This record gives sequence, structure tokens and C-alpha cells, in this order.
Amino acid sequence: MKPSVENANSVAVFGSAALICLLGGASAALAQVGSTTDAELAANTAAESVDAAAAASDAAGEEEELAPIVLEERPLFEEEPYFDQADEEEIVDAGPQPESDEQRLRRLFVLYLDAVSDNMFAEADSLAKQIVELTIRIHGLDSHESAKALTNLAIAQHGIDDYESAILNYNAAIDIIERVEDRLHSGLINPLRGLGAAQLSSGRPDLARATFDRAVHISHVNEGPHNLEQVETLQSLAETYIAVGEFDEAIDVQKRIYYLQARNVDSKSVDIIPALKTRANWQRRMQLYEQERYTWRRIISVIEKNEGKNSLGLIGPLTELGNSYLFVNYTDVPYAQPASITSGEIYLKRAVRVAEANPEADWNILIDSMLELGDYYVLTERANRGHRVYREVWKRLSEDEARLKARFDKLETVVVLQNVAPPKMYGGDPAVPVSGDLPGFETGSAVFQYSVTTRGRATSIRLLEADPPGLDDMYQAVGRELRRMLHRPRFAAGEPVRTDSVTYTHTFYYRQADLPSAPGSAEQSDDDASTD
Repeated sequence: MKPSVENANSVAVFGSAALICLLGGASAALAQVGSTTDAELAANTAAESVDAAAAASDAAGEEEELAPIVLEERPLFEEEPYFDQADEEEIVDAGPQPESDEQRLRRLFVLYLDAVSDNMFAEADSLAKQIVELTIRIHGLDSHESAKALTNLAIAQHGIDDYESAILNYNAAIDIIERVEDRLHSGLINPLRGLGAAQLSSGRPDLARATFDRAVHISHVNEGPHNLEQVETLQSLAETYIAVGEFDEAIDVQKRIYYLQARNVDSKSVDIIPALKTRANWQRRMQLYEQERYTWRRIISVIEKNEGKNSLGLIGPLTELGNSYLFVNYTDVPYAQPASITSGEIYLKRAVRVAEANPEADWNILIDSMLELGDYYVLTERANRGHRVYREVWKRLSEDEARLKARFDKLETVVVLQNVAPPKMYGGDPAVPVSGDLPGFETGSAVFQYSVTTRGRATSIRLLEADPPGLDDMYQAVGRELRRMLHRPRFAAGEPVRTDSVTYTHTFYYRQADLPSAPGSAEQSDDDASTD
């Protein structure tokens, strides 16, 4: 079975006219559009968009420029005050002064950072356009400052899924740096990474792959072939290979990342753990479960030798190792023992014992470890054992009034343990996930209602709303998928109870040609309803 990939297609075209007005005759390339990546890469791009140029500015003794987008709490522009004390006294004596362009630029940039950190990308987009206009007025178009301002504008537009405008802005920033410096300048890396992310989001993994490759090459030229700054770009390159179905190439890139992170690190020290965790998570994603388990066992061994057998650091790896047995195993490791789905119980129980034995573990750590064990029982169709664990959790959370909120969130509310992925495209391949706005397609939705039994299963599934009506094949497919959902059952007075009227909304894409000539209301028959 091939690993599934979450790259979705979307198109949202607006805002490019504003860019053209700001740039005048600036040259900018425009790529075709179409799929989606996460905004997190765009935010990480923001965090580094100005770091390299700021370092170059310090070395050259240039005037202070925009600080990098670093999404962490720390003072902004802390290197030198904008005014010295004497200047401030003169301003106070002279009364209120009009805001200069530089002061307005700084104020807008602080607001932009706040908007990005709060994921308010529409607000960030508006602020970034003002910043671009001011920056060009102050520094001119062909400047690093203008390139950074355009990059930040592209980041905001990526956040609102305006990939076309984001690509246009990233290309404009790249063109400026190439004119001011050269085609191998380190300042190109950040806008190239952003451009690759936008291309991947817009459904052009072929373009994204070339862009990420170029960013990696430039990092090698400037920082050497073993620099760690390239890791994030390599991760994006691996995602691009997955998007085009080249899984072997993606695995090779991840191996390269591991060797970069593990290079010059003692393999027996705790310093190796971050690289091993990255490797294990990737192995799970690529369904290399036996290899993943080997990696988690290696992490556990390192922690035990350095921190002892009751270290709190063991709880996470033990939990991950235990949960790895939930997955069907097609081992590619010679002579490996076939894994049983119940084998994970051993490791989850040990995680609970570590939480109980370590005096530094608070009640949250213990409760979460116990819930992982209870959830494992439900997911492996041993709900009665899960109930026993949940009852003990209820008892512990009822001992202190301060824990009642946690009891409500964790046990008095239905929690989805195994979600489903119904088809997103009417008549399309259900294994190909898509999202966003697709040219030629319209968005439909279906609202279902169901009950959750004491064993966590979905039953009495009923279609409440269907828009548009008539796409019965889609609605029946979603209903069948819902039967596979598993939940942590709701508890009341310390006992599992049935929960009715749980709703599930599914959105999908269809063409007008998919609608029947005489559409009728789409109601799921009682025969399709599931019983426990």
C-alpha cells in the first residue's frame, strides 16, 4: 500500500493588481496555479526571511533595517534605540511631532508580526502592502529591504491561499536580489523556499522541486554541503517528492537529513535523540513500521543509559512505540518477528508505570499516559479493558476541583480516536486528497448525524443535509466511511454512556455536469444506518 499524501489543490486569485501598482515596472514571473501545503512552512520562512540580510547589514555597518520575522516573544529592534535620550527630550519639549516614514514603517512592521503570529493573514496582507510601498519609497526598488518586504507580503498572501500573488511576489523579491547581488547570494534562499512552498500549494510540484533544489545548491555554495540550515529546505523537497509519488526519492532525502543532524553527534548521547525522533516519525509516515520501532527502541536505550529507567523522557518514546503496533505491518526487515496488534500494550503500560514512579511527574502526565493506554484498548477492540482504565482516570480527576475541567474535556466529551477520510472529489480517486478552490469545480457539503456507543463506535448514521441534492453516490460513500470512526466514549458519573446527535460535516468538490438532470432530495435510507 502506498503512503497517502496530504497535498490539496486550491486556487484563490486576487491581490496581484495591488502588487503591480506598488512595483511599477518591476519584473515578476508568474507560475501556473493549483494545490496546497501548510502555512507553517510559510511562517517558518517568515522567521528567517530577514536573518541573513540582517547579519550582512551588521557586518557592513549599514543603517538599521527591518528585523527578521521571529515568532517568539522578544523586544523588537533591540540593537539600538531609534532616538537617543537627548533627541527624546527635544521631542517632548517641542510637542507632538508628525510620524516620519521610518517610524511608520517600524510601527506597521510590529503590527505585521503580531498579525502573522496570530495567523491573521488577511490583516497581515493589508499591512504588508503598506510596508512594501513605504520601503520602496525609503530605500528604492532595487534594495534588500524591498526584497524582504516583498517576501513578507508573499508570506501573508500564502496564508490567505492567494498562491498566485504569493508566487508573483516571491519572484519579484528574487529578481531584486539577483540584480543587486548575484544568482548565488545567500539572501535568495529564503524567498526561494517560500516560492517552492507556494508552487507546491498551487499544484505545481514540478516547479517546486526545481526551486527547492536551487535553494539547497545556494546553501551549499555559501555554507558548505553539511550545513544544518538546509534541513528545512530538504524537508520541503521530501514533501514535494511525495506529492508526485516518488517515495523512494523522498526516503533518500530524509536519510540525508538524518545524517546531517546526526553528524558530529555522539550516537550514545541524548544529543542524538532529536535526529532519531525525526527519523522515526518519517518512517511511520512512509509505513516502514518495523524500522520505526527499531528507532524508538534505540531512543529508549539512549535515554535509559543517560537518565535512568524512570526518566520522564521515556514516556513519549514508549507511547509512540506502543502506538506503532496499531498499524498493519508489512515488514521489509529480514527475519523480523511478526508484530501483534496487542504488543503495544506492554510499552504503554510501562509509560504509565514511569509516570507513577517518577516524583517529578504531575497529575497531567500520569492522566495522559493512562488515557493513551485506554485509547489503545478501544482502538484494538478491547473496549471493556479501556473502560477500566477510563474509570480510574475519572476517579483521579474527581479528587480535586482543579481537575474537573480536565475531566470534562477528556471524559465527559466524545473524543475522536480514529478519524476517516471520505472522498473529496465526486467521481474522483478517493486516495488523492484535495482541498481549496479548484477551477471548474464547485463546493458541496453533507451533514450527517450519528450516535456513539459505549464501545466508541458510530451507529445510527443519518444524512441531515445535502448540498447539492442528487449526488447519492458521494453521500453513501461518506456514510460508509463514518462507520469506521472510533471514539473515546463519553462518561457520566464514572461510567460510559451512549451519546446521541453527534454531527459530522464533509465538504467535497463536484462539477455541474455531475448533477442529475432531475435532481431530487438526497436522503440516506434507514438500511444504510449502522447498528452496534
